[in-house]
Amino acid sequence: MSFAHLSLYFMLGSMVLFAVALRMRGVRLRDVAPAAGLTLAVLLVLTAVFDNVMIGSGLFDYNSQTLLGIRVGLAPLEDFSYPFCAALVVPALWWLAGGSPAGATPKHPSPDDSGKEG
Repeated sequence: MSFAHLSLYFMLGSMVLFAVALRMRGVRLRDVAPAAGLTLAVLLVLTAVFDNVMIGSGLFDYNSQTLLGIRVGLAPLEDFSYPFCAALVVPALWWLAGGSPAGATPKHPSPDDSGKEG
């Protein structure tokens, strides 16, 4: 199995988990898309910078036989599946654990919301 196949399975699983979390919380994708998009962009840039630094300094490298061969600098394209998965899985787990999605209105007010400002 190639690195690309393995990455694809994790990316598909991440998208399914994200969709399930949105549906369970009753949140529309368009309400959370700006925050998710910004998070993904930041993670992709950080991955590009730090993977190139680590590979360039000789900390690690990849067996070329398991890669597609497409690189962003020195970093293989497959390395960018991790930030993609993180940008979807982390908020999905947060929402499933009861956290409030950014930009969305909670379904039920918390008991501490008495309408008074402190």
